[in-house]
Amino acid sequence: METNYMDVIRRLDAGEPTISIEDLGVVLGLSRSTAYNAAKDGDVPVIKVRGRYRIPSAWVRQLLRLQPPARPAEPYTQGSGVA
Repeated sequence: METNYMDVIRRLDAGEPTISIEDLGVVLGLSRSTAYNAAKDGDVPVIKVRGRYRIPSAWVRQLLRLQPPARPAEPYTQGSGVA
């Protein structure tokens, strides 16, 4: 299934903490290989976990000049009862 621009924007608006390099390519109008090369060359901040690359959503939102998510996740505070 191919992801489109609005699908990625909706996920950014929902507050997803990271997106895939493929999704970054979609919102920036880049091919998959160009997006991966940008990550490899250090043009894009990446989080690499077990060979998978993820892009911080906050960086993408700032790049696209989007508003912060409408309902960001609540930070954990000790004693709040949230685990």
